[in-house]
Amino acid sequence: MPIAASRQSSQADGHASPSAPVAVVTPRAVLAGGLLVALLAAIDPYIDFRSHIWHVGSGSLLQGPLVALLLLVTGNSLIMRVCPARAFTLGELLVVYSMGIVSIGLVRQGGLPYLVSAVAYPFYMASPSNRWAELIWPHIPSWMSPGGPAMALWFWEGAPGGVVPWSAWLPPMLMWGSFTVALMLAMLCLGALLSRDWIEKQRLTFPLVQVPLAVTGEGDRPTLRASLLTNRVFWIGAAIPAVFASLSWLHAVYPNVPAPDLRMIHIGAHFGGMPLPWNVLGDSYLAIDFLIIGVTFLIPADVSLSLWLFHLLFRLQTLVWASFGATGGGSTAASGIDPNTFIGFEEIGGFVALGAVCLYQSRDALRAAWRRVTEGRDEQVGPYEPMGPLAAVLGFSAASAFMMWWALRAGMSWWSFALIIGLFYAIAIGASRLVAAAGVIYVGTGIFPREAILRTVGAAALGPASLTMYSYLYIIYMSDAMNLAMPQMMTSFKLGRVGRLRGPSLTKASALAVVIVVVVGLAALLKLVHTYGASGAQSMWGWPFSSFSERAFGELETSLQSPEPADNWLRAATAIGAATTLLLTWLRAAFVWWPVSPVGFLIATSWPMRMLIWANVFVGWMLNRLVVRFGGLALFRRLRPAFLGLVLGDVFARAALAALAAALGVESGSWASA
Repeated sequence: MPIAASRQSSQADGHASPSAPVAVVTPRAVLAGGLLVALLAAIDPYIDFRSHIWHVGSGSLLQGPLVALLLLVTGNSLIMRVCPARAFTLGELLVVYSMGIVSIGLVRQGGLPYLVSAVAYPFYMASPSNRWAELIWPHIPSWMSPGGPAMALWFWEGAPGGVVPWSAWLPPMLMWGSFTVALMLAMLCLGALLSRDWIEKQRLTFPLVQVPLAVTGEGDRPTLRASLLTNRVFWIGAAIPAVFASLSWLHAVYPNVPAPDLRMIHIGAHFGGMPLPWNVLGDSYLAIDFLIIGVTFLIPADVSLSLWLFHLLFRLQTLVWASFGATGGGSTAASGIDPNTFIGFEEIGGFVALGAVCLYQSRDALRAAWRRVTEGRDEQVGPYEPMGPLAAVLGFSAASAFMMWWALRAGMSWWSFALIIGLFYAIAIGASRLVAAAGVIYVGTGIFPREAILRTVGAAALGPASLTMYSYLYIIYMSDAMNLAMPQMMTSFKLGRVGRLRGPSLTKASALAVVIVVVVGLAALLKLVHTYGASGAQSMWGWPFSSFSERAFGELETSLQSPEPADNWLRAATAIGAATTLLLTWLRAAFVWWPVSPVGFLIATSWPMRMLIWANVFVGWMLNRLVVRFGGLALFRRLRPAFLGLVLGDVFARAALAALAAALGVESGSWASA
């Protein structure tokens, strides 16, 4: 197995009994889920990008659906007192939660904020000095623009009266919205093809499923009494992040109140003034995140060991490179190699290898699905299956074919689009595996698909039109692996098994949620930026509207003027990374005593690992080892509620403080960060 199941016992196995009754996905559950995602998609742009008091969440464990789940369980407790027959069932609440997690990430880092900014950025930022009007504009199809520089000016600086020119924005939003829905459908179908094998045959543990089940409990009709929230040990853990978040909130209101700043502590500042090789550690950061610590305590110890160990090995590699005169930030005269880029390409090779191994391990399921296609009939679908093999293959093929047609219409060559979408699928499969088997909250990549292809194939071979579309695809969908939707989809399939839900109906509900979020989210984002302007002049941050666009179009300008040649060193790095991942995978499968998972190797240089994960994972791993070493599994089980309390206390405290901030008009609070 590339990433094996947990070697510790899991409290929530979630495998439904064959004789258990199948729960129907009720219309009221779908209605509640649809209203939830519509509400979150409508309000998140303002409270996140304008007021900065809260957001729906990032990564594989989203705040918004968890908070909504708590409110629904609270309401369910009241309904049970009045009319028990009307209370929501566990399955219905899991439908609502699943609809939220597969879709709502789109309104933050999952694509939509990047989409609207990328459409307007090259027209607003064009100038005589950068010559984008001659270099870039000719390769942008007319249907991809809302109307040129005038409309872009209103986007970035605000429109008169905050009025959105809907007629100008409708064509590009329809085209990009359809591509977004097709991409989500392709991932949904790909996940459906793999889900039965991952859940039933390989029995992956899906550690993050424990978190929503701690809120609902496992009774037929969830109430607060049946949840973990009545456990005293849980509240001990929950109090810790709540206290720190409250101090940050008070500091925002009353600056004289002291509050420890646990975000982005620049520990590398002590190395910045040193000579080589030590100054390469100048970009080292540390952040205390209770949510990551809590989840790390719950995941397999070999996985958490791998996460911090490979990051330290990455730092050690940079020291070794620097001792020979090679440092990051570009090729150096001493070696002709940028060490950070070289290591990043090793990780990309690792993701490709992991994706290939996952497909190989599920070859029986994929072969059976292909037989259904060639025979023209679908096999009998189990009650919990997301969709039948025939439907999954045809859905994936149709979505991919639509995206290919879309890319060809945009001027791309078929093979250039096949390259980048194929690499995207490989990363999506690898990221899903890391979440499903290892509970990794923030999956990132050190190198992005666009750069990986340009440096191994060469920019000149792609051509100007494909290079331009690569920039758009990079900005919108491939610059932030933390919010790939496929891991969330796989989690929703697992939750469907826990709730004994009829699989195809849950899949349709999830697809509906995606459409709702795309429509409502795009409308809310456009209204926000036309009211306040996306340039940052009125408290709007540069991220997410300008940061990735600035980088991508700057790189596009360079590629069009001086196309990057293929780099044999980076080709070698990709091959080395693939081989290393295969070796680590084999060692873990072949030897029970082998203590290290390949997980950490794949994400050692990513932004989440460098800024958020490594120190918190070390703390969670150390606590896990100490508890199991000196108290055994019995103590682990007794303390498990406290660490779930760290996770949920962090989420719920931030949401409560955000509501209080909204009532009092407080903005820009550090308590909102996660």
